[in-house]
Amino acid sequence: MPERWRSAANEAILSIDDQGTEWLWLVVDDESQAALRLVADGDGLFVGQRPLALTVPFTLNWEMVTTNEAEKLLSEGHPLVEVIEWSEMTPDRKALKVDGYRPGEEGYPIHETWSLSVTPGYESAAQELSAVLVEEIMRDPVIHLSAVGDVMLDRALGNAIVSGAVDFPFAKVTEELAQADITVGNLESALGDIGQPATKSYTFRAPPAAAESIANAGFDVISLANNHAMDYGPETLMQGIDLLTENGIQTIGAGKNENAAHKATLLEVNGLTLALLGYVDVPVEVSGFDTQTWSATKESPGLAWAEPTQITTDVTDAGKQADLVIVVLHSGYEYVEPPSPTQMAAARAAIDAGADLVIGHHAHVLQGVEFDEGGVIVYGLGNFAFEIDGDPTTAILNVWLNQDGVRQLEFVPAIIQFGGQPRLAEAWEAGEILQRIYRLTAVLNVN
Repeated sequence: MPERWRSAANEAILSIDDQGTEWLWLVVDDESQAALRLVADGDGLFVGQRPLALTVPFTLNWEMVTTNEAEKLLSEGHPLVEVIEWSEMTPDRKALKVDGYRPGEEGYPIHETWSLSVTPGYESAAQELSAVLVEEIMRDPVIHLSAVGDVMLDRALGNAIVSGAVDFPFAKVTEELAQADITVGNLESALGDIGQPATKSYTFRAPPAAAESIANAGFDVISLANNHAMDYGPETLMQGIDLLTENGIQTIGAGKNENAAHKATLLEVNGLTLALLGYVDVPVEVSGFDTQTWSATKESPGLAWAEPTQITTDVTDAGKQADLVIVVLHSGYEYVEPPSPTQMAAARAAIDAGADLVIGHHAHVLQGVEFDEGGVIVYGLGNFAFEIDGDPTTAILNVWLNQDGVRQLEFVPAIIQFGGQPRLAEAWEAGEILQRIYRLTAVLNVN
């Protein structure tokens, strides 16, 4: 019995004993004394398969192989490729797709098969054990989370929604987003039809039907901790929260008071509890407007300001309620690729307090990824659905998490078209986007 499966075998035996059995079960170390042996091949009685990942450094410009190429890598090896069970992956490496399939997906062809080698006369015992052991070996609770950058459904996208094209803003990316268990975004505007514009450089307000657009695209959680959520006042903020809630979408980073704004949203997914928190910390605008004045208080609606000490408290509390903690952070300098000192301080405070993942935006451009010993910081996802001048490149972040934290992440490159609607990037566009992310990531992880 390989040591890694000893716990699974013991759980299986307990289950068999509870159901009633004629056999006396015992896990032994000496194979010569064992009637049944769990081995890594397919020659015996099948008890399960686990996907094997062909992993390379995250920043390497290599994304996929064919099945034939994968088999050659398995037989001959490669100095940059490490073959490991997918469940053992760490986020500083990425799994090469095989014929377009990721590890864990139906159709992925590379697995390690486990079977029971049976001593003659113990066939019925093997059948009894395999029926239960297969559940233990195949069990691998994973959450697939997708996240995107700034979503602003005013201007052209808002006009499309008002005209009746509710699904237009995300029509070309909905299929990609639908693959995730949980999809997270940042709504970079007020949402509703009341209120007066604030005195600041730009004010955005998406129409009420935009909540339906967001829901139909598959979003589960929306952060409102940003410098536009209260563009039309606290009443519109609360109207937007109500509209999103009515459409089955959880909100983070804002609320009717300080407690609500800083409260974690808890989700149960695939047997794991996920806690999400949202924060904002952006510089004072050139016009003099200071987003921090929108911070929620004990009595008034507002946003969760990204003060590191408060983040530490909130993340610590959330960690007591959940298996995994994710922080969504709106921070940094606009149109600047390197994260700002304030942005990094807030993100690292979250990781140091026990957060597994920080997802960032605000800069309107893609930023790099930092692999910390305690978790992963994705500093900036840029814009996503947003009519704005500037860089049209963006990406959808896919993350796979297990009970230990982030297992794997990837970026799916996308392009923001004229008018703000995103689409998936063509192959010739995608390579350049990924190379930029990898370059920025390498700089952040030089040590």
